[in-house]
Amino acid sequence: MNASLSHGDRAPFHLTVPYSVARASTLFFLLFVFMLPFQRMTDNLFGIQGLKPFNLVSAVVLAYVVFQTAPLHATDKLERTSLRLFLLYLAIFAIALIRAIPNAPLLHSRFPDSFPESYFDFLLSCIVPGFYLLPFLFILKRMCSFHELERITTVICLSILLLSVAFVALVLMNPAVLLAGERAGMDDLVPASRNEMAEFCVTYFGVHYNTIGTIYICTIPLLLYRVLKRGAFWIVPLGLALVAILLLQSRSALVIVAASCSLLLILRRRFVILAVGAAAAGLTSLLWIGPTVQALLSIGFDSGSDVSADALFTGRVESVWVPLLYEWTSDIGLFLFGAGRYGTGASLLWASGTLMPVTHAHNGIINFFLDCGVILTGVLVVFLVVGTATAWRVGRRLNNDLYWALFACMFSCGISMATECDILPAIENMYAFPIIAMMINLARLHHLDARHS
Repeated sequence: MNASLSHGDRAPFHLTVPYSVARASTLFFLLFVFMLPFQRMTDNLFGIQGLKPFNLVSAVVLAYVVFQTAPLHATDKLERTSLRLFLLYLAIFAIALIRAIPNAPLLHSRFPDSFPESYFDFLLSCIVPGFYLLPFLFILKRMCSFHELERITTVICLSILLLSVAFVALVLMNPAVLLAGERAGMDDLVPASRNEMAEFCVTYFGVHYNTIGTIYICTIPLLLYRVLKRGAFWIVPLGLALVAILLLQSRSALVIVAASCSLLLILRRRFVILAVGAAAAGLTSLLWIGPTVQALLSIGFDSGSDVSADALFTGRVESVWVPLLYEWTSDIGLFLFGAGRYGTGASLLWASGTLMPVTHAHNGIINFFLDCGVILTGVLVVFLVVGTATAWRVGRRLNNDLYWALFACMFSCGISMATECDILPAIENMYAFPIIAMMINLARLHHLDARHS
């Protein structure tokens, strides 16, 4: 790791607000980050739509960002470019959201548990995901030293530790969920086969089990980074997280976590740990064929069927992607500009019954196309390709352990877009925004050190 990034609190800016205010805002922000996986576990206060503890903490952080940080003022070229891309992204999100407002009653009729009926409540529920953008601005403007970035990493890891403890404990208290998963493992192409785990996660955590899987996908490399850097203490949190993933029955989470951890170990040349981990994974799969592993090994082989893309993606190809893409390409307006936020729920195919009942397309690129159209999707693909190449080039120049861990997080987040993770702000991709900001600030620190040298 670069010595210049391993010590020193040098940052590209100096605080211009009172120390007490800055310290209090930092504590609220760290609380905000810690609460991310648990935000859906609380009800609205006083029955008011959107009035939850997480939203109140978010409002405090938002007030600080707006009134104390000059959020649009840039101190260097990299920050200026980042802010411009952020504003473009925010504008796309706002336009997609405004265009979705007329669909509020229709979305409520199809998903009464996910969307409120009134236009105002619908707008509030859709604005809440915008809070996930706050970490990007806060970190970019106020947490630029390596020490502060390490603090954020620690808070994320502790939050995932608490999530793992809670999930494993609740599963052990409800063993029927595991037994149901084992009975349904060989019939995973049927959506109802995992209903019990889905209901379990919604009951206790307020989200679908795929969402919890995506949370692990985006954060496991940080736990592995802690193990590689700090040793024994973080082995237990990493082990608990891996056990939780096995119990979760999310095949995509299991595969992508294995890929991202392997990538990080290869990038840091920890081949011995990689070999030991692979052997442990193989031994575990032999000694205990859990529902997740059983379902993973059964892809395309149940009832004598052949391996196919539709089998690999559990019916999404023929029941979601193909029908929606055909409908959108048949309408020039939908093709060019999309249908606005949650465009999948506004599809005309619901009347025919040919569409699987989903609130989104379970594919980031396709979902963005359905919401925003082919023009913005083309721009998005260009930015994704250029951004990935740039991040890889910067990582090779920095050769920093934390940067490569963050890169592995974004790598796994990108892979998860094939089945779950969204492009516009959503609970599935909420960790992407602080991670990207941390990567940018590590690059700014490197640039600052080079300039001072």
